[in-house]
Amino acid sequence: MREENGRDRGRGKRKRKSILRFFGKVFLFLTGLLALMTLLGFFIFIRPELNRLRTIAYDKLASGNLKDLTKRSDTVVLDYAGNTLGTVNAGHFVYVTIDQISPNLQNAYIAQEDRKFRSHHGVDYMATLRAVVQLVKNRGKIKQGGSTITQQVVKNTYLSSERTYTRKIVEMILAQELEKRYTKADIMEIYCNTNFYGNNCYGVEAASQFYFDKAAKDLTVEEAATLAGISNAPSRYEPVRHPDLALKKRNQVLKSMETVGYLTEEDYEAAVASPLTISGNSQKGTDEDYLNSYALYAATLRMMEVNQFPFTYHFSTREEKENYQEQYEESYAYYNRELRAGGYTIYTSLNPEIQTKAQALLDEGLAKFKEVQENGKFSMQGAAVIIDNKTGYVVATIGGRGAEDKYNRAYLSYRQPGSSIKPLLDYAPALDMGIYNAASLVDDHKWEDGPSNSGGNYFGEVTLREALNRSLNTVAWQVLDSVGISDGLEYLEKMHFLGISIKDYTAPAVSIGGFTNGLRIVDMARGYSTLANGGVYEDKTCIVKITSEKDGVVADENSLKKTQVYSEDTAFIMTDILKGTMTTEYGTGRGLKLKNKMPAAGKTGTSNGSKDTWFCGYTKYYSMAVWVGHDIPVEMPGIYGATYAGKIWKNVMDSLHEGLEPEDWEVPSTVEKETDKDSGITDYVSRTAMRKGEEERKKRAEKENKQTVIRQLEEYKNLHVDKVEDIFTARNLFEETRDLLNDIPDEKFKKEYQEKLFARQKDFLKIEEQWKAEIEAYLQKKEEESRLAESLEESKAKEEEEKNSANREAFLSYLSSLQSLEYRDGDTEALIADATDSLHELAGAEDYASLSQQLEKAITRVRKLPLKEEDSGGPGGSSNFYDGPGAGNYLGERDSENGPGVSP
Repeated sequence: MREENGRDRGRGKRKRKSILRFFGKVFLFLTGLLALMTLLGFFIFIRPELNRLRTIAYDKLASGNLKDLTKRSDTVVLDYAGNTLGTVNAGHFVYVTIDQISPNLQNAYIAQEDRKFRSHHGVDYMATLRAVVQLVKNRGKIKQGGSTITQQVVKNTYLSSERTYTRKIVEMILAQELEKRYTKADIMEIYCNTNFYGNNCYGVEAASQFYFDKAAKDLTVEEAATLAGISNAPSRYEPVRHPDLALKKRNQVLKSMETVGYLTEEDYEAAVASPLTISGNSQKGTDEDYLNSYALYAATLRMMEVNQFPFTYHFSTREEKENYQEQYEESYAYYNRELRAGGYTIYTSLNPEIQTKAQALLDEGLAKFKEVQENGKFSMQGAAVIIDNKTGYVVATIGGRGAEDKYNRAYLSYRQPGSSIKPLLDYAPALDMGIYNAASLVDDHKWEDGPSNSGGNYFGEVTLREALNRSLNTVAWQVLDSVGISDGLEYLEKMHFLGISIKDYTAPAVSIGGFTNGLRIVDMARGYSTLANGGVYEDKTCIVKITSEKDGVVADENSLKKTQVYSEDTAFIMTDILKGTMTTEYGTGRGLKLKNKMPAAGKTGTSNGSKDTWFCGYTKYYSMAVWVGHDIPVEMPGIYGATYAGKIWKNVMDSLHEGLEPEDWEVPSTVEKETDKDSGITDYVSRTAMRKGEEERKKRAEKENKQTVIRQLEEYKNLHVDKVEDIFTARNLFEETRDLLNDIPDEKFKKEYQEKLFARQKDFLKIEEQWKAEIEAYLQKKEEESRLAESLEESKAKEEEEKNSANREAFLSYLSSLQSLEYRDGDTEALIADATDSLHELAGAEDYASLSQQLEKAITRVRKLPLKEEDSGGPGGSSNFYDGPGAGNYLGERDSENGPGVSP
């Protein structure tokens, strides 16, 4: 027995060893396979990119001293004719050597950014490992960089700011190479000189002068900590606009300095207790007017685009939007800093002559508003953007009143667009999708929880054309509801509108301009320019070309894209409708027609309380969007889109079109005039849109049917039979769902849900078998109830027929009596009243109109008869004929809406 047990144990051990060897081999195989796949991935995907970037970076490293590479010539902005509009950082960027940089700032950076800076060789592997752990924790989203100061120098000077894995690896390789060529002092010097500190401050010297009005070598501990905090994320921590966040960040840096021993506890306590004090010395900054500021903004976006930043205009979640915004701000800061650091020439389409002319007319149009804010700026403001429709480029951006205010509202400010958004968001999509035509009727009425029309007037059924010219809110609301909010906003996304919130996709108020954040003036101008250009959106700003003194042409027109947002038909019909804003008697922009019969189209816009007022319009030559309002919105009673914004638009456009021949839009071959079957009005229709609309209706019907099938099938599956009526509910659900499925063309969907439906029906057939007796009794009861109901119905019908017959006989008797009268007496009017009442009992009869005419004729005859001798006042009296009020129109008084007589 013991021997057998021993043999069993031996066999068990050998078996376990065999299993372990097997899994060991499997593990080794999988490990080897993973290593092989990693190696293949490296050689196939990563290595070529590494070699490419490394070659570029090494070439730059070898091309000259890194310090010299940071000292570039000024970036120059040129206008449409090649003349200089402005220079960036002229005399502003100052390179300072390490002995001119306060040790406090150096210590602040080391404590906050790279505590092993003095000892590592370019890369802090533990910090990198921590970043990888965070990467895994955040499901692949890079939240922590792990970059050393040396790596940041590499990023600031050679590589783009996008957080990609290949860039990170290259950054690590080059950081180690940089450490071989430069001392730690050199690297810290370059780092401080290439950081961006917000407010156009590039390099530590410019930042020290701007924020503290002193040289970088004289920075105190608190000031140094403030600058170290700012450069971490300038848009968030610069103290002019974000003093609270800047203070909090400064104190975090001070805590880091205490932690590593650069500050004693007493010094730290004193530093954090000190207030945040900045000089905000704006005179040290670059002087940028409206044209130059917009040019730099647009050039930055162009640099991001050519370096393949993934611009996104639609977000499903707030987290998705926030993550994108963080990446956007980092990339924007990087390329904006790169341009401002010098060495670039920015070629633009901007026209200073048009700018000057438009600025003067805008200032003149608002000259009566003299109230000034505490910051010295006018309280009432205006802004505008002008686009050359022939080229698609922006030619002027008026950012506010006067030249002193540097805040460019044309692209920085988000305002509620009011009704000016209706053509782009509501009406053009509705025409484009074939849901409506220009002559389609929509009921303009007030309803609960809906919008109100301006002035509180409602017009009943109106055409789409009239509704847009009158700017009826209730119609716009209904039109977008038919289009679908998401589908409407998708048109704005295609034109790269910024500011659309996730909340807007479920907010019907956007149909009349009620956006969460508002929209920008430049985007509105580009939207209207899209209509002017046959529905084609061109991805242009004012940037024609950008060149670098090191790399030649870095951006040109070749990579710009065009998008057919609206069909040519839609753009033409919408333009034709929008002409009516200024030409129809009820147009909201009547009186704003341009001189010399220049064809133009446009739309007014007024937000709630007239807090924002707009006029957006265009010709074949130019598009222009004008906004008038206050920086901090306040109500402006009596001011509307046509009041000031409209007049500014007209004056500028009249000026721009002097000497130009009137040019109109040509009717597309697929657009023709047709009479609407409902309204009976003849207007333009698009054959293309009609076909598209029919397809869209079929798609929507199929989608609705699918949703109904899914809902009803779920109800069918969850139905429990507790009483016999439930059996018949199940039968009805089955039949309705089966019939819907038969009409769905999607064969895959149909097959899937038919299988589910018939599978559930089998269960109900079994249940019906169990309830067979109850079902038969129920059907018998229902049949008896039906017979009884039919009998009652027949009885009621017979009674009604008898009643009608009696009423008819009574009426005919009264009519006959009237027709046979030879004179009038005291009973005649009573007889007329009885006949009239009797006639009303016959309302709805087929011959009602004929009987009514007969009675009216009889009454007219009777009232002209002579009075009976004893009632006339004697022979020859003056009352032989009745000719008082109501003569010949007695019945008409009862139905005055239908005119004389008793006909309905």
